[in-house]
This record gives sequence, C-alpha cells and structure tokens, in this order.
Amino acid sequence: MKSCPLCASPLTTVEIGGRERVACPRCDFVHWDNPKPVTATLVPLDSGLVLVKRKFEPFVDWWCLPGGFMEHSEDPEESAIREVLEETGLSIEIDRLLGAHSPGRGINVVILFYLARSASGRLVPGDDASEVRAFRRHELPDNVAFELHRQMIEKWFEGNGSFVGTLPDVT
Repeated sequence: MKSCPLCASPLTTVEIGGRERVACPRCDFVHWDNPKPVTATLVPLDSGLVLVKRKFEPFVDWWCLPGGFMEHSEDPEESAIREVLEETGLSIEIDRLLGAHSPGRGINVVILFYLARSASGRLVPGDDASEVRAFRRHELPDNVAFELHRQMIEKWFEGNGSFVGTLPDVT
C-alpha cells in the first residue's frame, strides 16, 4: 500500500502504540494490519473426521478441515456452519469452540477451531473443494495442509473421537 485509500496522499510509517504503522500524514488514516478471522471445523462422521481436498492455492490438492474466512459482520459460529455446508454438503450443529490460534510465521489470521456434529446432508464437494470424505486415523492422507489443522486432527484422534488437551504454540 503506497497511497492513502481516503485521500490518495503518499503513506508513511509512524510509531503508534509501540509499533510501526502505515499511516497518512494528511488525513490521519492508519492501516491497522489486523489478522483476518478464519473458522475451521472438526466434523466427526463414520468414526472419522471430514476433510476436504483443496481446489485452489495454497496447497491445491492437499487435504484440510473444512473452513475459511469469516464474512463481514458474520458470527463466528455462522461462518463455521456456512463453510462446512459450502465445502462438504453437510449441515452441522456446533458443539463447542475448541480454541483460537494463530499460525504465526507472517500468516496474519486467527483461526477459530470448532467441534461440530453432522445434522443432515450428504458428503458432496463444494465451491472450493475437489473432494470430501471422512477419514479414520489409519486412513489419514500424508498431505494434510496447515500445521494447526494437522495438530487438531491428531488431538481429536488421540482422544478417541473427542478433543483433548491444548495445542502447543507454533509461532
């Protein structure tokens, strides 16, 4: 970002609250580079977990938990429900929030992980998934995208079908 989106003046870097921020000296615009909220949901089905094969980058053709970016003014649970339906064809009911985690390493998101149960529907790959299926532990693919997804999946299987423990800090 080189120009102010409000007045088109050149942006500068200033210190605000002990951090370097991109700002406009003319109109006081500040680019708050806050993380984007993402939901990812563990959906148990047939003694396994539902995973989707990604249709788009990053990690095209890798498997992950169903999820994605929250929409403007969307409730986090609504986002999780919408994303699962869009990517898997399943309507779900949220059981609980498992945790909020940041992957670190310059990836500016906060992922809200949910545990849900399937309420209705059938597995059908949706808008950004090329495949969808439930995997038992011994069937898990080697190419699971995203370290936090791998950790959440492992924790679920370690608990024999429930979530146990907390995730380590991966930053």
